[in-house]
Amino acid sequence: MNFNLKAAGTLLSRAKQFTEEKLGQATDRTAYDENFDHLLLETDRAKTWTERLISNVEIFLQPNPNERLEDFILTKLDQKTTQKPNIIEQLGQCMIEAGNDFGQTTQYGSTLIKCGQTHQKLGHNYKDFIQSAAMSYIQPLKSFLEGEMKSITKERRTLEMRRLDLDAARSKQKKNKILSRDSNTPIAMADSLDADVRHAQAEFERQYHLTRLILDGLRNSQ
Repeated sequence: MNFNLKAAGTLLSRAKQFTEEKLGQATDRTAYDENFDHLLLETDRAKTWTERLISNVEIFLQPNPNERLEDFILTKLDQKTTQKPNIIEQLGQCMIEAGNDFGQTTQYGSTLIKCGQTHQKLGHNYKDFIQSAAMSYIQPLKSFLEGEMKSITKERRTLEMRRLDLDAARSKQKKNKILSRDSNTPIAMADSLDADVRHAQAEFERQYHLTRLILDGLRNSQ
């Protein structure tokens, strides 16, 4: 029960600090150093461009949005999407059927058949190209977003919560000192507030160090 009350109090203090910052009412806010801010910008840039690259490559490989949606659904259902003839193969099949109808012995018919067979080969090769691009390029980028980038986002969110906790504790400590000074009497909870600040500071520094290590790792991997 005490744990739940303490956790609830932490959430309320964090929410209050966040709201005051958004409203411009917070007097103090812990700032990250310039190098750390630069690492955050680099991470945001990597995430943004990775998402845009994935989107544009997928559009290039499959311009039809309905086909992309169908392929996405089939992929989620673990069903193969490569069995359906693409537009190049469909054109080739149409040419072959037309050539057979005109007659294989006629010049027009034989030309249509040869052209259709060529288009079917092109269609098969294009399927191989799409599959290769998906496996060798798109999938690694998606794995990066779902793995490393998701972990970074989680640690950054935790760091922001630790910062809010620290600034909220400092704000309480500061207000308590003002009350103590104005009333010329010591406030009994001063020791408790000092301990809260020390604890919040330690938690913030630990998370700050961990997040920096992860961000540095991302920079070194590029």
